[in-house]
Amino acid sequence: MAHLSRLNILYALMTKPDLLSADNHRLPDDESLLVEEVPLAISVNDISLVVMMISPDDIEDFITGYFLTEQIIAAPVEIKDIHIGRNEAGIEANVSLTGRREHLLKSRRFTRVNAGCGICNHTALEQAFPQLEAAASWAPVPACDFGSLRDAMDKLQEKARKTGALHAALYGSGNDIVLGREDIGRHNALDKVIGAVRKRIKNHEEGYLVVTSRCGVELVQKAVIAGFTTLISFSSPTSLAVSFARQHKLNLVFLPRNNQPVFFSREVQHGS
Repeated sequence: MAHLSRLNILYALMTKPDLLSADNHRLPDDESLLVEEVPLAISVNDISLVVMMISPDDIEDFITGYFLTEQIIAAPVEIKDIHIGRNEAGIEANVSLTGRREHLLKSRRFTRVNAGCGICNHTALEQAFPQLEAAASWAPVPACDFGSLRDAMDKLQEKARKTGALHAALYGSGNDIVLGREDIGRHNALDKVIGAVRKRIKNHEEGYLVVTSRCGVELVQKAVIAGFTTLISFSSPTSLAVSFARQHKLNLVFLPRNNQPVFFSREVQHGS
């Protein structure tokens, strides 16, 4: 992949630095506070698509979720195969799609390097804010113990507890936390969860998504496109995120620390 070679010099210089304490003593490697960030070059049938900066875990989940939320595919079964390889420049993933999806993809335009930042890889407003079909009716907010979600997320974030440098997302059903993922990018973390859920869980719309970070319109778009009915955020959503959620009948819930949840569903806010 020619475009990936542009990152070779940068990546080759990414040697592990010495870590020093406040009194200028070198820390052992196992006390490292650094998280891993690598370029992931994605191709479809050997044709370069995009380069994303990600945490190098759960790569197939990420690709599946990214392809779903970018509307490259409509269902995970439209991915025939994902071949992943590593070299000194990063990670390369070659994706095989069904014939129809490969044909539709040829009309899409992507920028070549992307930090996983939601709409950043689009080249026109109509791509960044596509016309999406709203749900036919409002789904009820799934019953769950809102007060326990932060503790559940803390337990999930193993790497974040060590580094303080990762975002996370999870999927829950009732009071059960089904799965979760971490990543340097908040959009990446959500894509990883979406990909994992859509591959494994049939009635995914009956559960809910939870994100730890700023809830902008991009995260709401991803939830809507992937067919979820409820998105819970630990950070207050933006006004555009709320407007988009209401327009598309997505339950959007803000879960403040040490306070009651705030529901931005329908035309009236519920909660306090």
